[in-house]
Amino acid sequence: MTASPIRSPSPRGLATDVPARSGEDGPAAFAEERRRLRAAQTTDTKRRRIGWRFGLAVDLALLSLPIPAVIVIPPLLECWHRANFVGFFAGDSFEACARRRVVARWAHLDARIKMIVRNSGR
Repeated sequence: MTASPIRSPSPRGLATDVPARSGEDGPAAFAEERRRLRAAQTTDTKRRRIGWRFGLAVDLALLSLPIPAVIVIPPLLECWHRANFVGFFAGDSFEACARRRVVARWAHLDARIKMIVRNSGR
């Protein structure tokens, strides 16, 4: 029994000639494919372990970097604007202004997170 070629689309959209499977080579082909996949899986375990660690590091960085940026950058910009255009009161400085405003924003974020955790304020 000969296999008749069938037309199947390739990934680029071009048709290729692929022989149809006959019933005789089904179990043998399945067993060979299973052996090939197991061999490929054993070679990919090291890469997979490195991949999830890298993914975890990226996730932690993406979660931890924006919070300090949101807390620190706006007060610094406000104090810079005040230093250049308005001026400070006697005894005040850029560092004191920035420190005071960053502490206030951090306390506000902390209070908001506690309110969300306690499910209060609704």
